[in-house]
Amino acid sequence: MPEYRIEFQIQRRDDADDEDDFTEIGFGSSGGCGSLDDAVYAIESDLGNGQWETEPGQPDPDEILDEIRKARA
Repeated sequence: MPEYRIEFQIQRRDDADDEDDFTEIGFGSSGGCGSLDDAVYAIESDLGNGQWETEPGQPDPDEILDEIRKARA
């Protein structure tokens, strides 16, 4: 039976007027899953819970989730 994995990169464009490009702020993978639906579910869960990888200099996932919550309020 085949396995599926979705790899992703999270990018953000800052509000600065001179910011023309997006900057990577995180990345991750669904891991091996038995179906595409399972891989999508894994990604959705990871993103919703701030469970992605970061490199030095990238914001902490909790900071990003706080920004999103504030923007929705």
